Amino acid sequence: MMRTGNHSRIFAVVTLAAVLSCSWISPIRALGLPLPQPGSLVVSITSPSPGSAVSGRIAVSASVTAVGLLVGGVQFKLDGGNLGAEDTTAPYSVSWNTTAAVNSSHTLTAVARDPLGLLFFNSDPVTVTVSNAPPADTTPPSVSITSPANGATVSGTIQVSATASDNVGVAGVQFFVDGSALGSEDTTSPYAVPWNTTTASNGSHRLTATARDAAGNRATSSQVSVTVSNAPPADTTPPTVSITSPANGATVSGTIQVSATASDNVGVAGVQFFVDGSALGSEDTTSPYAVSWNTTTASNGSHTLTATARDAAGNRTTSAQVTVNVSNAPPSNTTRFEESAATLTPAGAWSEIGSASAGAALSGDRAVFASASGARATFTFTGTGVSWIGLRCEICGFANVFLDGALVGTIDTYAASRPSTSEALFTRSGLTSGSHTLAIEATGTQNAASGGANVLVDAFDVEGAAPGGGTGAKRIEENDPAVSYTGTWLTQRREDLSGGSIVEASEANATASLTFSGTEASWIGFKGPWAGIAEVYVDGALKATVDTYSPTEQAQVMMYSTGSLPAGSHTIMVKGTGTWSSSSASAWVVVDAFDVK
Repeated sequence: MMRTGNHSRIFAVVTLAAVLSCSWISPIRALGLPLPQPGSLVVSITSPSPGSAVSGRIAVSASVTAVGLLVGGVQFKLDGGNLGAEDTTAPYSVSWNTTAAVNSSHTLTAVARDPLGLLFFNSDPVTVTVSNAPPADTTPPSVSITSPANGATVSGTIQVSATASDNVGVAGVQFFVDGSALGSEDTTSPYAVPWNTTTASNGSHRLTATARDAAGNRATSSQVSVTVSNAPPADTTPPTVSITSPANGATVSGTIQVSATASDNVGVAGVQFFVDGSALGSEDTTSPYAVSWNTTTASNGSHTLTATARDAAGNRTTSAQVTVNVSNAPPSNTTRFEESAATLTPAGAWSEIGSASAGAALSGDRAVFASASGARATFTFTGTGVSWIGLRCEICGFANVFLDGALVGTIDTYAASRPSTSEALFTRSGLTSGSHTLAIEATGTQNAASGGANVLVDAFDVEGAAPGGGTGAKRIEENDPAVSYTGTWLTQRREDLSGGSIVEASEANATASLTFSGTEASWIGFKGPWAGIAEVYVDGALKATVDTYSPTEQAQVMMYSTGSLPAGSHTIMVKGTGTWSSSSASAWVVVDAFDVK
């Protein structure tokens, strides 16, 4: 059923004392709706009882007494977060699997609302203690020998090394030669044991390693076969090596040469360069010793360079480390996307901050930050490179960086003094052209010098990006001068909106128009339980009637696309009708942005 024109709402009226007694009073309409007259819903949790100990899967129940209002539903909450979906029918309850929560004290509350979702009432909190027995550990560790390599020829005393991991923790690693224990069990990582190969006969021998966890689960590595050859070495003197370029403390960018000098009493067999402990190119076996380093493959910031020289007898020496600062300007074909282009998960764990509060110049004058472990900002883009623009500070912590789902690094965003502006904290170039995902995740941890675990996301720079973030479209925000309006449109701001804001109108014939040059345009809007019906015109012709109602709020929704148009100038217009469907509460129509190709 359709209703038109201005409309009224009937609300239950309660006493001023009842209003003042409610803890729920807050702005009722985040997107511009008028305040209703208050009623009363009394909600209380009936099970479990306060102070009880709970385990396994239990039912959380509540009762609601309505005074002058109907009950639209009850949302249960655990420690402030939603516990399951809203229950819209009495008796009100939700199943809680307590094994998903840590053994500790937790708080349960229930929030009742009226059918329009305009009034909300909180129950008194109920505190319970989760006490679940820890699950038995039946998963064995994994272990593999990393050195020496399979097929290697060894002599003298060498290190036999292994990596081991476990779902809970590795208790120890025992090495074996031909099935006999080699030394004692190593209980700390990195796992290694010296082997004096002169105690074994020359010839083939088998190396294995067995890892165990605290539960007694064990796993044995694949065997590594080596050949012991203990002819007396003619050379026992290691080489000397030092990095000559770049200088310690230098600031570098682009592609540079990393050079070293090396010498040996017999002869240098090769020099291997390293960046942050990872090999840089292949070993250089001829003097002068140098390797090319494309610094754009590293994040902007501090990095360490070392070089290891070896001689033909296997003697090795590693140089003193050289610390350099990588500072690469964004490529000329870089497009910046503000933090509003990111999807923040969970949204509630992130807070907005402006330049003034941050004490530094922020891109777009605002950013978001989080300190809770697992809070994640995920950015999907199309291009060949990407940079995370963030801020180092004295209360900043560690962040995990994921590229296309894989963990590619952990960044320490601490700085003893706050810089004057945000900067690139992670950069990755040379990606395959196409769609990629970069995710920044707060770990909830920090180094000993930091006063907090905050991680700040300010913007993303994309190399080779298509306009509009990779969709092939250019995004035009609703506040762009190219967008014109008739009628009354109200501005609202929220983190999950494109550009951080929208405009909305509920009156009939209010219009938002964009004239553009291209072949396609899309209207980006918002759906909700209070949303109404709009008409869309293209070049003056009515093309669609769009019902923007949804039982739940949905931000940045593509409401209408023109499809392919002849190349040239066109106009897309969104027009409010002042009407709404029988399911909706009002006629509000939202314009968030337009995407133009």
